[in-house]
Amino acid sequence: MTDTLLRIGASFAALMADYRAAQSQLSALQHEADRTAAEAGLVYGSSAWSAHRFAVTGRTVHHVNGVYEKLEDLAQAIAAIRATCLPGLLIKARAHQFAGNHAAIIHEIEALAEASTQEAA
Repeated sequence: MTDTLLRIGASFAALMADYRAAQSQLSALQHEADRTAAEAGLVYGSSAWSAHRFAVTGRTVHHVNGVYEKLEDLAQAIAAIRATCLPGLLIKARAHQFAGNHAAIIHEIEALAEASTQEAA
């Protein structure tokens, strides 16, 4: 289980880096689209403005959404695996944080502490 968690965790970390970079690129493209739309005299919120913005950002939006869906799937897979070491616990914490389930890591810490106590006894 630890090898699986570490392998999935590495994939999760790589996807998170891709996701953050894609979000940053999307933000820059949105600003650029808004600037060029304003220069062209397009009214904010109009169908012409929307079409322009989608033309500039559409591919990146699809990429961001695709990576996000993969991250959701990996976060669910990670949540189902029991952590048996601190690196695994860190992977689970990052997955729980991504999923917005911050409190779930407490249960994971308690389970790892209990397993460690039982091994020591």
